[in-house]
Amino acid sequence: MKPLRLILSLALLLSVARMAAFPLTVAGIDTTRTAVWIYDLRWDYDVVNANIDRSLVPASVMKTVTCASLLNLADSNERFATRITARGTVSDSTLHGDIIVHTVGDPTIESQYFPQAQGFADSIASRLLDMGIHTVTGDVIIDENLFTDATTPQGWMAEDIPWYYGARLQGANFRDNKFRLTLPSRKTVPEVPDLKFQFVNAKRRGVKVDRKDGSETMTVSGNIRRGFSETFSMPYPHKAMRAEIISVLKDRGINVNRTSPLKSTVETEVYTHMSPRFGDIMESLMHRSDNLMAEGILRAIVPGGTRAQAITEEYAVWTMWGISAHGVNIVDGSGLSRDNRLTARFLGNINRQMLADEFGDTYLSLFPLAGLHGTMKNFLADTPLEGRVAMKTGSMKGVQSYSGYLLDEEGRPTHLLVFIANGFKCSRQALKNDIQRLLLELFDVSLQTDNEETIQ
Repeated sequence: MKPLRLILSLALLLSVARMAAFPLTVAGIDTTRTAVWIYDLRWDYDVVNANIDRSLVPASVMKTVTCASLLNLADSNERFATRITARGTVSDSTLHGDIIVHTVGDPTIESQYFPQAQGFADSIASRLLDMGIHTVTGDVIIDENLFTDATTPQGWMAEDIPWYYGARLQGANFRDNKFRLTLPSRKTVPEVPDLKFQFVNAKRRGVKVDRKDGSETMTVSGNIRRGFSETFSMPYPHKAMRAEIISVLKDRGINVNRTSPLKSTVETEVYTHMSPRFGDIMESLMHRSDNLMAEGILRAIVPGGTRAQAITEEYAVWTMWGISAHGVNIVDGSGLSRDNRLTARFLGNINRQMLADEFGDTYLSLFPLAGLHGTMKNFLADTPLEGRVAMKTGSMKGVQSYSGYLLDEEGRPTHLLVFIANGFKCSRQALKNDIQRLLLELFDVSLQTDNEETIQ
């Protein structure tokens, strides 16, 4: 038997042996609710196959499905376009009317993660000055009519809503829809108009801040005299956007009087704000696991449509490619909903399909590399697999997941890697360590080289 065939035969035998026993050995995992799929793309066989058709809560690996769907339905070079118009008539350096911001669900306006695309309000001011406008008799109106269904996705937990990672996508999104709150001063950065406070149980040990979905009231329990500062989600980002635009216009010498404007339907283009490329947004959200931007990318699948319509298009894409959605339930784009369900087979098959020439390089570039980038920076760091595993992570209470690829020395995918663990009782770090242990046992390059030389 030729050495190459002998190696492959031995690999297949080892694969069968591994699949006979559950591949993860850490105490505390639920082996009925943990899926592992490691698939060799070169030789077309399962290295490890456990529960790959089990319907499980995926957490943030849902973002890989969202990005893959968008790449099938739009160009990665496309951008969100937010139009700003002047409605009314202009005479004697005065706009007798309103400034209208026509929002479209762009999640990146004034985002801290895209400094090169900042200056939204200042750009509006500059263009108004170019038009000779120094006074606006009306108001700054944030129009969200082009964005339908700004509801919170089903299955988002109430305890997530107040926090920055639980910020819901709306027509107007501003500064990542989050703000820094300092107590007892009640200072907010950026300014969040109309925010209210309810103080309860001042004797409580520690400080807890809560806010109900859709409410502008922050309920604070505990003693705040020693000071408190945390980052929370904005209830209504359009208010912060409007406040900042008015403030910047004033600083640039443009007064907004907010009196009754003349009745007019005439609109003049002032400025169109272009977001970063979809490709750049997806890379950023995949590396940082950004929920808001993932929801924005989902909605970009059907511009002006509802969340349900975008999800329907997702299903249609994968049905077209012959990928079964059995056991799959998609509720959002970020994976924050606990009503989401994916299977390891579904995730792996999408990742395999996305290696097609038409989008393989773009899709692969979205994944953080082990030991180097974002949420994967500490995973397999300082091991032979550093930089050779490209995976999206996912985590929430009782859920840890990974989806991606093993790469060869030239960065080409050789294996599909999918892990989804639900209901584990061990520590999250212990589970991660065991996944790293399995990958190193299977793919430690130095050990593989030694073994192959011995066989030959």
